[in-house]
Amino acid sequence: MRIDLNDRTRENKINRLEIETKLKEKFSPTHIDLVDKSHTHTPDKHIETMKDKERLYDLTIIAEVFKPMSLVERHMAIYKELDIKNNPGIHGIKIKASSPDEIDKLKGWLP
Repeated sequence: MRIDLNDRTRENKINRLEIETKLKEKFSPTHIDLVDKSHTHTPDKHIETMKDKERLYDLTIIAEVFKPMSLVERHMAIYKELDIKNNPGIHGIKIKASSPDEIDKLKGWLP
């Protein structure tokens, strides 16, 4: 049975693994790093209760398909794939998207 990742309710939120899977299937990246940064926007006393809340992510993704795209087009493609506006599991996502041949220009991007 295939899960429809675009059919989400407040009780059925997309998680980090599902986000990475969607991005890998769509963009075939040579590098992907998705970090949950929710704790940086929530007081310590509330972190334990965040398990069922929307999350904030930092995404670094490098893929050949980004080569002909502008920065805005890359972000739009990622937002469209993750259906950000309709996805209750993602509060926000900071995106660094690049093609492999841009890496030399962007030293310091990769963790």
